[in-house]
Amino acid sequence: MLKPCARLFGSVLLVLAICAGCGGGSSSSTTYSGGGLGPGSVGTTVSLTTPTGINTTEVVVDSGPTGFSLGAANIPYVTVSVCAINSSNCVTIDHVFLDTGSYGLRVLKSSVASLSLPALTLAANAQFNTPGGTAVECYPFVLGGIWGPLAQADVKIAGETASAIPIQLIDDTASATLAVPADCLAAAGGSVFNSAASLQANGILGIGMMPYDCGLSCTSPLNYAGFHIQYYVCPDTVTANCRPAAVTTDQQTQNPVVHFVSNDNNPQPDNNGTILSLPALPVLGAGVATGRLVFGIGTRSNNQIAPAAKIIMADSNPSSPSYLYFTTSLGSTSFPDSYIDSGSNAFFFNDPSISQACQSSSGSATMGGWYCPPGAASVARNATMSDVLGNTAPVAFAIANADLLFSASSTAFSDLGGSISQAPQTFVWGLSFFFGRSVYTSIWGQALATNGPWNAF
Repeated sequence: MLKPCARLFGSVLLVLAICAGCGGGSSSSTTYSGGGLGPGSVGTTVSLTTPTGINTTEVVVDSGPTGFSLGAANIPYVTVSVCAINSSNCVTIDHVFLDTGSYGLRVLKSSVASLSLPALTLAANAQFNTPGGTAVECYPFVLGGIWGPLAQADVKIAGETASAIPIQLIDDTASATLAVPADCLAAAGGSVFNSAASLQANGILGIGMMPYDCGLSCTSPLNYAGFHIQYYVCPDTVTANCRPAAVTTDQQTQNPVVHFVSNDNNPQPDNNGTILSLPALPVLGAGVATGRLVFGIGTRSNNQIAPAAKIIMADSNPSSPSYLYFTTSLGSTSFPDSYIDSGSNAFFFNDPSISQACQSSSGSATMGGWYCPPGAASVARNATMSDVLGNTAPVAFAIANADLLFSASSTAFSDLGGSISQAPQTFVWGLSFFFGRSVYTSIWGQALATNGPWNAF
């Protein structure tokens, strides 16, 4: 990220808070729990099976990984292989949370223990008076966070490989070796996710619009206080000896897509962005929904930009209060801090005209919660996205009663919405937005996005 990591992605487990990103202001990738298929439940399966190719893989929205008993709601998962560098010694990990609003791969440390991945180490830094040692990251969300060391690995998804990149190993209960520092625990609101059950996933794959997760702000430990990603250097196994540390951009957790190289004689590498395509859903959702994740934009015949696609630029001015956002207009209300994010599991925006008088769906009264308009009919809304270049895109969407949705045998919903007491200027186009369309996410600095990142749909 080029500016301090200001677009903070967080979720909550009753809000699973996911992933810090970079941009202006604050935002949150949010996945409230509530409903979803429990173990043994059966619901409708809706699938999208194209496009296919070496640069594509399946995305599944279902009830979550083994060990998570509540039943997830609107969380997209992919399968990722982590390998020892330049080796066929690999571990395949399913149910990795796919997040277009964060950057980098983060997996449970115990799941890759057999690989003996080399730790990423930092040299002593006289300028900041920090010792040499293992690089460790504290990654806070809205109500929680993750903690764990960085290691170097090859990452394989579909037929694509990112070689020898830094990834984060989440210090889970099966492999914890270093207690969470007090300041990291405080930044995480006292709750650190350290298992598949608490994370609702076996890892997080961040493939958003930046190449790495913190950028220039993390090249000095002095900037950490105002932002929500912290790197530490830990010279030994004593937590008290861990110190906030400066980390260069190439040592930070990396967006794997940026590191894909052409390995099948394709003229262009599939490293400039992604396309997430999910099927349209029935009114009450689907028990399981499958779609496709496509790597690269305009690099092959299967990832060309559709002629009718609307492109919305993120604000690329680092001094702008809406850096890396665009504007959503809904009636007479403007939301200048808007973003599209598969890591948020619904539409999240403040609309006092939509009832939140849910009877059974979970959600924190202090944080806000799901929308539950009365009766069985959805509330229809028409919004317009606009960017600093004057591009506009009309979007029609609907909000259904969350109680009604969660009473069905479904985990995937195109009309799930809520309010998480986010700033009044924020509109989150979460996973509900992705169903029934293909959503393009470019990566800033790569081909087609040299002047700033954008989404298209």
